[in-house]
Amino acid sequence: MEYFIMPRRIQFKGICHDILDSFVSRYNDIGGYWALGIYTRFLMRHREETLHFNLSHGKAVPEDRHFNISAAYYWQAILQMMAANKMPESWLKDAWIKFKIDNSDYVYCSIEIESDLNKIFSYERSVLVFPHDPDNERRRMNNFGPSNQKMLRL
Repeated sequence: MEYFIMPRRIQFKGICHDILDSFVSRYNDIGGYWALGIYTRFLMRHREETLHFNLSHGKAVPEDRHFNISAAYYWQAILQMMAANKMPESWLKDAWIKFKIDNSDYVYCSIEIESDLNKIFSYERSVLVFPHDPDNERRRMNNFGPSNQKMLRL
């Protein structure tokens, strides 16, 4: 006997959780280095506190081409998760990821997904992150893991 489960918008809660966990993962690379360390270093150098990723537009503010690629990647990841859950794309109105330096060692990351019914689903995490330092870090050179930007070089 085959069961059919009707998709529901509440599934966006789980998608928020999974996308943000992927975003903060050590497998989220930019050119072989942990993306969160690169974001932290970028914000400190530019004397900024927050990085906003507008996923539906594939843009980051302040803008950087590597960060725009991240925004576009996570938009596609949401669409893939929706498809896996048999959710129509028309249910997705917009999505954002916010990356904010909390203090010298922690960053605050959050995601918001807005449905076609204007309901906002969200998830947030604090993560221990040090600014990227190529002198003290090794670049990942293999193709193992869900790295979203393996081919980019800094």
